[in-house]
Amino acid sequence: MRRYFVAEAAGLFYVDGLGRYRFCPAGAGLPISLSEERWKSCLARIPLAPSVGRFGPWSMPVFESVCAFWIGSELYASGGNRGYILLGRSASDWSGGDEADLSAIAEAIGPIVGVRIEREQEAFERAEAEAHLARNDLRMRDFFENSRDMIYTSDAADTITSINAAGLLLLDLHGKEEAIGRPVKAFALNPGDRDLFLRRIVQDGFVDDYEIVLTRGGGGPVFCIETAIARRGADGALEEVQGIVKDISDRIEREREMWRVNLELAEANIRLSNTRAVVIQQEKLASIGQLAAGIAHEINNPLGFLLSNNATLERDLAKIRRAWDSALAAGGERIEEIVRREVDPLIGELAEIFAESREGFKRIAGIVSSLKVFARADRGLEFDSYDVNEGIESALVIAWNEIKYVAEVKKELGNLPRIRARAGEINQVVLNILINAAQAIGGQNRPEKGLIEISSRDDGEFVRIEIRDDGPGIPESARGRIFEPFFTTKAPGKGTGLGLSISYDIVVAKHRGRLAFESTLSRGTTFVLELPIQGPPPQDAGCG
Repeated sequence: MRRYFVAEAAGLFYVDGLGRYRFCPAGAGLPISLSEERWKSCLARIPLAPSVGRFGPWSMPVFESVCAFWIGSELYASGGNRGYILLGRSASDWSGGDEADLSAIAEAIGPIVGVRIEREQEAFERAEAEAHLARNDLRMRDFFENSRDMIYTSDAADTITSINAAGLLLLDLHGKEEAIGRPVKAFALNPGDRDLFLRRIVQDGFVDDYEIVLTRGGGGPVFCIETAIARRGADGALEEVQGIVKDISDRIEREREMWRVNLELAEANIRLSNTRAVVIQQEKLASIGQLAAGIAHEINNPLGFLLSNNATLERDLAKIRRAWDSALAAGGERIEEIVRREVDPLIGELAEIFAESREGFKRIAGIVSSLKVFARADRGLEFDSYDVNEGIESALVIAWNEIKYVAEVKKELGNLPRIRARAGEINQVVLNILINAAQAIGGQNRPEKGLIEISSRDDGEFVRIEIRDDGPGIPESARGRIFEPFFTTKAPGKGTGLGLSISYDIVVAKHRGRLAFESTLSRGTTFVLELPIQGPPPQDAGCG
């Protein structure tokens, strides 16, 4: 082209089939790659149309000389690809014949170049697609062979057609020839499981997380889950099964171990609950043991006058018998005189004795009844209707001999609803606090009696009990540990250190209530006990 048009410079600007921006000057062996930006800036003066355009002066890339007159035309256009020819000289301007010749040449060779560019592009795209497929095939083969799970394919008869290395390891096989050609069910511990699997995959076209037990070459079971899809032919018939089998034997073993641990924990919890019940019962008996001498004294008082009354009854009955015998012997009017003089006074005395004895029996029965309430083991874990004020009165009866020598008791018991609670446990809490208050006051060796105040009231959703004493108070150093098991400020032999710990567990953990205290040194301590009227939530009511 340069020689034909007697041009000093000639060059092609084009986009090849690979989408690269090229510049090829006349006489060069190889094209030069340009950036898209520079390539387009070089052609900024040329109309982007199949017509000849003039411009200049201008210098082509890599050429230092500037030509005064330039002529150019679009050589081809194919899709997004373009090609242009540029001719330049300085000796003379281009004529109209030159324009006509360039236009004719471009029109003649343009389609040929365009077809070549399209073929080059198609070849490039085909090569790219083949390379992409090859890479995908390599990745799939790598995934297939290096997967840690068994991957296999089987034909319509469920005969293995391919299997990966993980599958051979899972089945304890030494080569693919030991698996390929054999039915999958040959490796199932229960062949019927495989029949069910095939029915499902034929029906649904897929199976997710199907549990199956396979056997290794050595005969050991392998717990697995399988996910598979069906590949069907044009007629919809099953042609191939493609499956992934995951060994979950370790997970099954971990689940078994977890169940074993859970059972052990459940058994330990039962033992702990039983131990706690025994500890609570022992604490009850320990409390009663500490009060045993006082309780015996309380019973001994009415018992003493009951014994005296019984001796008086025997004496008076003997007198009545003698008077009656005398009256019978005298006969007539003497009977009335003897009865009036000797029998009537004795009968009046007997009436007083019986009244006094009834009071004594009532006192003994009350003490024994309260002892039975506190000494018995809980009759199960049921929550029942409970009268809080009645429980306070019962606890006072048991603790009375411990209290009466050291403190006066002031009660302000409100009108309370019955609550849902475990009566024996709440009674134990009240008894523990009362005994602690009495012992704290008694330990001061005061010349005058102290004061224990007990109040109860309805606080809406809760029943509130306050037990206040004017004893020495709790030392600051002990307040943070007051509810700890086995912690006590009492002298050795005076307490187990479990009373308040058990009380806190009963109120807070079991009844979902609140147990707190306020204490001031030398002024006393107040324990506040709040119990929900409706009891704990149903899901908590059965906890031990």
